[in-house]
Amino acid sequence: MTDSNPFAALQNATNSHSKDENHVTEKMVREKLELSYCYERVFLVSLDKDLSDVDVHRPNSLVFLEDLHNTLDQQEWLDIENISQAMFERTLMSSKQLRKSVVKATADSAVDHNVIEDQTLVYLCNCYIRASKERNQVNAQNCKDVITENASTCLRQPDLYEGQNIEEQMCTIFFTEFFSADSEHMLNFLEKSFNKVLESEDFLTLCSLLHPILSKLHRACTRGLLGKLCDDSDASNALKIIHFFARNQNLAEVLLGYTNTTSSSARAFEKSLFGTILSSSCAPGHYREGAANDLFINPDKMTQADVDRAEAMAYSNSSMITSCMHNLFNKIFRLSPRTKHLLLNWIGRLIAANSGRVQLASTMAMDGAPPRDECSDGLMLNLCNVLVRMCEPFCKPKSSLLLKLRPQYCRQQFKEANDQEQRHHHCLGLPDETFLISLEENEVEELEMPTEYGFVCDVFFLTQQALYLGVHGTKEKFLNLNRELNRIQSLYQQVQNNPAAPNAEAIKFAFERAMKAYMAIRTAMIDPELLKPILRFHIASATYLSYLATGGDNVSQFSPLTFPLTACNTRLLGCMPEFVINNITDAMVITRRFKSVYLQDVLEFGGHFMDLILVFMGSKSRLKNPHLRAKLAEVLYEMMPNEDNNATGRDIVQEMVKRDLFTSHPNIDNLAEVLFTVFVSIETTGESVQFEQKLNYRQPMYKVIDYIWKIDLHQKAIVRLADVALKDIENTDAPLFLKFVNLLVNDANFLLGEALDLMKQLKEKEQENQESAATMSQREKEQENQESAATMSQREMQQREANMSHMAQFARFHNSAAVDTIHTLSLLTSECSKLFCHSVMVDRIASMLNYFLRELTGPQMGAFKVKEFAKYEFKPAVVVAEISDIYLNLAHSESFCEAVSGDGRSYSPKLFPQTVTVLNKIHHPFDKIQQFTELGHTIENAAAKHLEDDDLVASAPEEFLDPLLGTLMKDPVILPSSKIVVDKSTIARHILSDQNDPFNRNPLALDQVIPDSQLKSRINEWIAEQRKAKLS
Repeated sequence: MTDSNPFAALQNATNSHSKDENHVTEKMVREKLELSYCYERVFLVSLDKDLSDVDVHRPNSLVFLEDLHNTLDQQEWLDIENISQAMFERTLMSSKQLRKSVVKATADSAVDHNVIEDQTLVYLCNCYIRASKERNQVNAQNCKDVITENASTCLRQPDLYEGQNIEEQMCTIFFTEFFSADSEHMLNFLEKSFNKVLESEDFLTLCSLLHPILSKLHRACTRGLLGKLCDDSDASNALKIIHFFARNQNLAEVLLGYTNTTSSSARAFEKSLFGTILSSSCAPGHYREGAANDLFINPDKMTQADVDRAEAMAYSNSSMITSCMHNLFNKIFRLSPRTKHLLLNWIGRLIAANSGRVQLASTMAMDGAPPRDECSDGLMLNLCNVLVRMCEPFCKPKSSLLLKLRPQYCRQQFKEANDQEQRHHHCLGLPDETFLISLEENEVEELEMPTEYGFVCDVFFLTQQALYLGVHGTKEKFLNLNRELNRIQSLYQQVQNNPAAPNAEAIKFAFERAMKAYMAIRTAMIDPELLKPILRFHIASATYLSYLATGGDNVSQFSPLTFPLTACNTRLLGCMPEFVINNITDAMVITRRFKSVYLQDVLEFGGHFMDLILVFMGSKSRLKNPHLRAKLAEVLYEMMPNEDNNATGRDIVQEMVKRDLFTSHPNIDNLAEVLFTVFVSIETTGESVQFEQKLNYRQPMYKVIDYIWKIDLHQKAIVRLADVALKDIENTDAPLFLKFVNLLVNDANFLLGEALDLMKQLKEKEQENQESAATMSQREKEQENQESAATMSQREMQQREANMSHMAQFARFHNSAAVDTIHTLSLLTSECSKLFCHSVMVDRIASMLNYFLRELTGPQMGAFKVKEFAKYEFKPAVVVAEISDIYLNLAHSESFCEAVSGDGRSYSPKLFPQTVTVLNKIHHPFDKIQQFTELGHTIENAAAKHLEDDDLVASAPEEFLDPLLGTLMKDPVILPSSKIVVDKSTIARHILSDQNDPFNRNPLALDQVIPDSQLKSRINEWIAEQRKAKLS
């Protein structure tokens, strides 16, 4: 080696050649020099011991590979033939050997720490990063090939590298270099190295290499879960690192293999890597009560600003989690059909493992924690969020992608597990669901099943199933928690006033714990990142359902919806689970009640929700379950405009859009008929349904009727239905509006009657409490100082308060519903009076009005006078005013006046004067009071005639009297099966509620009764004779 040029040996090779040959040889020399310099810069090694004459392209310090230098007969340059051997020698050197082998340009030259890096895998990674920065791409690629080959050897045969912990070095690379400026180069190094491993080893080897990394990531996420994941740097970093495994199919399969579980336990899925990440939420979970402990401390003392800040923190965490997982899932789906299947299979199995969530909602603890055999609410809601985002490409109304849906998917059963992968079907348990309509077994067998369903269909139904178990299951828990919270709230208020009371601390703790859970679950449910995409998803769902219910066997395009509806496709509807519609109702109700502002983003597409309501709500042939149709009525109520005059800005626009839905929708004139149909169907299900449940369904309907009555086109539609009912009142199948009115009267009778009974009991309870306090002896007061007496007194007081609270809740419910029913009667009688005055209805209406008017205005009205009317939503003045209006609405009818005066139970000449006194006290309009007074005189005159008829009844032969009511028959008819004779008006009223002969329970329709004309003539002759005898 010469002092002037360490590579003189290369240049001497040119002396023996011609000029042209020398030119070629010099180029080769330059290329060799350039490659050697490149190797030195990348690998920080050299075969040249003397760096004193340092080229600008060479580092200041390098590791001198003396053994290789000697083996190559003192060769001083690195080339493609020896670089692999050079790298192998370098990677086997110990830390001591490295330091000993360092050569420097000058004695003062600093040694770069990368030169003596003794962790083999870290060193190789840094080499790859340096190679990536080389300008000569050919040389750079040559370096990378060498590096990945050595890295593969290092990973496959770590025992070759004495004293090296390769697993720990991999973790170091992942958790330190990942967030450096060179992270992309580092990721490429790892990816290429792992791919190189697979060229000579099986997949299990790669899994064994990467599982320790995944295990560490898993632990980091678990630690973050114990607090707020977005505030834990290790955990948030872990979320980013996990995305590395979505770079190619092999890595993704390792990730999915790690997170998968052979167990079908929901808890096993929650403990998996993906489950751990998804379960990070403010909602209570298995690992802790939830981040609610940090977010909602002292919930009873939090201001609205405090709540807003807590919600913002929860939403920030949720957004990070769901965005991360959505991006990860999306990448995995796109890698290959195999990775898509593995991920969808994991999602499908997780959902199936939680199939009991809805049924288990009632077993939720007061802290909101889930039962041990299901996943947490946070996990399920976050999963819903991720899946709904996956559906965004087809969430636009009438998206052509929606036509890829195949309802048969939900009836598909598989004998072999492989069939699911081949057919793109990963939902489990769907054939066991309840469907929109029932299909016979042979109809299911005859369904034409597609050979494959595709990703759109697969993810659509997975999302629907997840929403039902996630959102609906959480909502049911929330409602149960709310009821429990109301139950202990009164006790909590008591102990606030008496901190020394027994169990005060326990009650306070229970209340605060329940409040934390309430606020946490509510926050998780109304997350804008969840609710807004869900609403968009349900617009698409509503669009598809409407056209599926009105189209042919092959839905190939969306067409405008027109009424009357065409025959529906029963087989396809028989493949759609009920939970698809249930999910829509849940989303609308939750949004309107808690975050109505979110509706602004979807109201422009609100017509699709209205289509769904008009198509399904009144159609048993499209949706068999009347309870679900009643829920659609609740959605209709949630879509009603808010008639608050204080609305401003965007709220005004929102209310205008809502009003347009009820006035300008193309098929809105069918709304009244659809609404009455579902109202009636709740009663005629043939199922055992508690009356309170029916009323819960009907209350939103009363609100809707009140609203649409003010709209001319709807009022006219209702009047038309009333005219049809009057015309067809004796039809075999009673007209729709007649059935509705009959049930409305039933509701009013029951509700107002129960409400008054409850108010009477509450009045008595208040008097008892007052008297008990007033008569307590001094001795008893002294005894309160004794612990036992005080404890007993406190327990008795708590029990009384609990009973009062329970009774008050029922009273509020019945009073509120009673006002709605009476108000609805007032509206309808104003324009549909003829039907109410028909013989089928008039006696019932009159007796009901008389009874409640007597109770509310007569001498006994003081029995309902509690201390605070508002506390129980008791509005006697409103009820009396509405009832008086009903009287006036029907006053023109002679039959009504006769029915009022002929009511022997409640009518008396004092009834109307007493009512007038009350109407004056409540400042009812003067002109109405005058009309009511005049009506009272008219009815009083009619009552005189009834006294004569009563005398007739008293002396009438028994065969002339109705066997059910004991009244003198006016139009006797013979029942076809029992042969009993009854008055036609009596049996007509009976058939409205019960289509069976009251004497033998055989089926009976009004058109089957046989007029008894002979008996009718005899009755009329007898009446005439009796009156003639009286006059003489």
